[in-house]
Parts: sequence; C-alpha cells; structure tokens
Amino acid sequence: MKSEDFKKDLEKEIEKLNIILDSGNFNLKLVKEKMEEIYKEIIGMNDFLIVMDEKIKSLAKKIKNKKEGKKGFENFVKTMHISKVDLTTYIDRGWNFLMEEQYDDAIKVLEKASSLVPDDVKTLDLLGWAYINKERYDDAMIIFQKVIQIDPENSIAKNNLGFVCFKKGIYGEAIEHLTYVLKNSKDKVALMYANFYLGLIYKEREMYDDAIKFFKNTIEIGPNHVEAYYNLGLVYFLTGREKKGITTLKELIKKNRFNKWAQKAELKLKEITGEEYEKEN
Repeated sequence: MKSEDFKKDLEKEIEKLNIILDSGNFNLKLVKEKMEEIYKEIIGMNDFLIVMDEKIKSLAKKIKNKKEGKKGFENFVKTMHISKVDLTTYIDRGWNFLMEEQYDDAIKVLEKASSLVPDDVKTLDLLGWAYINKERYDDAMIIFQKVIQIDPENSIAKNNLGFVCFKKGIYGEAIEHLTYVLKNSKDKVALMYANFYLGLIYKEREMYDDAIKFFKNTIEIGPNHVEAYYNLGLVYFLTGREKKGITTLKELIKKNRFNKWAQKAELKLKEITGEEYEKEN
C-alpha cells in the first residue's frame, strides 16, 4: 500500500507552500497554479477511495453466505468502510479557512472531520494549529499530545507542542520538546521552526546570546523566514548592538516591501533613528 507515501508527499508539498507564503516573497500566479495542482490530486484520490469503497463492499457480499453468517458479514463491512469525507473536508476546507485566517470556521470543519476520522494525524495537526491561532492553548495541548501518542516521532506535533508550552509559560517542557526535534529530526522545515521557537523562548527569558544563535540558525535553514529576521533585529537592539539591528531590519525590508514584518521593521527603524526609511524598489 502506497497511501502513506502519498500522504507524506502531500504534506511536504503543502509545507513548502506554507514556507513560500510565510516568506511574503512569491509569484502569486505560480502559487495558485501549484495549489490547483495539489487540489486536483486530492480530489482524484478521494474519488478513487469512493470507488474502492464500493469494490470492497462488493467483494464482501461474495462471502455473505459463508459460515460467518449475517452478523459476521455486517461487522466485516463496517470495519472495511472508508470515509468519503476526510480528504476533501479537512485538507480542502479546513486548510483554506486557515489560510484565510478564518479560524472559527476552520475549527468547526476540522472538529467535524476529527469526529469522523479520530486518529488522522494531519487533521489533528491542523485543528491544533487553529486552536493556537485562537489562543486556545489548553485545547491545542490536548490535540498535540494525542498526535504524539499516535505518532511519537511526529516532529510537527513536537514543535507545535513546544510552542504551546512556551505560550503557557512552561519553558522547561517547551525546550525539551523543541530540543528533541533538533536532535532527532532530519526534516528542514521541522528544524527551522524548532530553532525559531527556541529563539522566541530565549528572547522572552532575556537570554539574548542563545536567542541570537537560534534565530541565525533559523535564517540559515530558511533564508526567507522574515519573522526570524525581525526578531533577530530586535534582539540586537536589546543588547545594544544598534548597527547590527538596523542592518538586519534593512535586509528584511529589502526582501519584500509589502510583508507585514517588513512594515513592522520600518516602524522600528523610524522609532530608533527618528527618520523615515525609504524602501528600495
């Protein structure tokens, strides 16, 4: 069975798009084309599952008169049932609501999907992230703990659980989860976010040298991680390294003049220098 390969490939493609969109530096037409391509694959797979569901039921009917009897047959069909809703619901609608920052709608859709497919890791990951964006950290924690019970090596859940612990002020546990990812994961996206979240934690705790190290690691793995640039610039200011702070924020602005982190950087530069910073075209 290659379904797990398909799921992993799909998750990687979606994560790549997330990174591109988070960077703020992308070709909108190409991104839309890629999203349409992924969506067609999802619909195609869902249609395939529906057809296979009917074929499996047809096979089951051929053993109806065997020694199992009617009750055994009905139980068999029930165990072989394949949900027709999960892919199109939680990936299409839920993901799109998340992208549009319509978190209440995303939660409704993803909670429904989770009730239909309780142990689907991707659905749970998306639902947990929706909870995070609504600052429902206790609910998010429960979700990511469940994911780790299902898949103890899930680096996305480990990262997200680390972030939730950080937001709840449980720094020791947050560092433990994120450090686990750094030591055990080979996925660049997972490593990038583990470094970034650790940077946020050490910045919060005023351990600025460690924060700088982790933000630099983040940028090395993901050069377009603009939020890491912004926080690195702030830490430089907090440690009295004003020139480095100004240089870092200017680099961020040059990456994409319309990104919200570039706009925040511009405001920060104006606050520090007392002058308007004109973005380069």
